[in-house]
Amino acid sequence: MLALRGVRKNYGPTEALRPVDLDLTGGELVVLTGPSGSGKSTLLMIAGGWETPDGGEVVPGAPLPDLPVARMSWADVGFVPQSISLFEELTLADNLALARGGPGGDELLAALDLTRLASRRPGEVSRGEQQRAAVARALVASPSLVIADEPTSHQDHQRALKVLAALRAAADRGAAVLIASHDPVAVGYADREVRLGAG
Repeated sequence: MLALRGVRKNYGPTEALRPVDLDLTGGELVVLTGPSGSGKSTLLMIAGGWETPDGGEVVPGAPLPDLPVARMSWADVGFVPQSISLFEELTLADNLALARGGPGGDELLAALDLTRLASRRPGEVSRGEQQRAAVARALVASPSLVIADEPTSHQDHQRALKVLAALRAAADRGAAVLIASHDPVAVGYADREVRLGAG
């Protein structure tokens, strides 16, 4: 699905990410763990195509033949940033519709406990509700690759479980799912844990 080969990144004199190799396969949920500043967010941004590595390469490729996922393109990525980044002028339902290219997403809204809030704008709901809406937006178009940066950071325990279950379901449907998390519960939903140290 996606191969990272020797990717590294500097921000000025700071070595944010030392050469890293990582393979992502459709149907797999991988959790990046490690202390703050270890390079998790940088690696996510490179994997998703939003940052250009200073070295190495990111190679999108065909998934295994038995997986129900078409060849990945950079347009086929669902992203949950730490900043959440919903469109403030749109309702939660409209944010999903924009990502999907049309109406839909009722099941995701229900699974993430957002049905009653669908007609509200981001400024009218809590930070945790905004974050769950961002997760729903990332998943609604059934992308081949899902990248989520600390997707449970604003959730209580029960709603964190709903978020992780939704991400796990995306992997079970054939997506490659890569998340960065400090939440130890997330590892229980993963097929694999990748721990970063100092980059």
